[in-house]
Amino acid sequence: MGYRGRTILNRNKEGKPVLISFPRRKPLNVVLFLSIFDKKDLRYVTEKFSFIIRILSIFRVSNVTWVNDIGIESLTRLIHSLYEYSILPPYLKKELSMRRELKYVGLLSPLNLPSHPRKAEPIEGELRFGSKGNFGLEITSPCRDCEIMIVDSIKKQGIKYPSYVQYSGPTQKIIDKEDLCPSLSGFVIVGSRNGENPMECLHQIRRKYDNGGTTLIIGPPKGKIIRIVNDCSNKNDLDVNYYNFVPKQGVRDVRAEEALAISLSVLNVIIN
Repeated sequence: MGYRGRTILNRNKEGKPVLISFPRRKPLNVVLFLSIFDKKDLRYVTEKFSFIIRILSIFRVSNVTWVNDIGIESLTRLIHSLYEYSILPPYLKKELSMRRELKYVGLLSPLNLPSHPRKAEPIEGELRFGSKGNFGLEITSPCRDCEIMIVDSIKKQGIKYPSYVQYSGPTQKIIDKEDLCPSLSGFVIVGSRNGENPMECLHQIRRKYDNGGTTLIIGPPKGKIIRIVNDCSNKNDLDVNYYNFVPKQGVRDVRAEEALAISLSVLNVIIN
């Protein structure tokens, strides 16, 4: 077993590494607005959500909060259903009842989280999440609804493994826009074209993150994010910082999902 930063690499019987990735040492939260889905077509929303949840998982985001700033309840149900389906290991997806919201789930990119095994065979060091005794293979387990680590691929045995020890994707919640301010606290980062260059403030960002984590807010397409966050700052004791993660951008506008990927790429380098 080898240690590389915040990742453990176990070796399976073929000598290939099995990834076990830890949650971040402090929370890295993201706030997004449902209005980024500028079209409500089911296929379009499914594909766009797939990209977003994949980006959040790549950068080990702790929690994602969706702000329902457009008041469409059918969209909130769709986002909830897509998240529920995406986060499950492949062998548990069939337990979900197929409904209209899941019509295009075949277009979702696999998250390939550590708890999403790719083979239907036991591999030492692999983590599996079980539901009603279903771990995706025949294995001796001390529990039915829990996370286990495979410790013996020959005898097919697993031991209970604390779910909070490994990264299992972001948690998700959807809130009304009037609940945004009460949900924010501490160090808040807002992506803004008028903000500072984060690479010139990296020591400050890293220090504040180490004090208690941070929340990254990617504003809605209609803008006004600065006014929204300033209103929150007046109500709460927030440490709000504005950063331009795409200085001298070469296009007129940067889409929310693009801003999310770019911002998390930069923050990942800084806070690691």
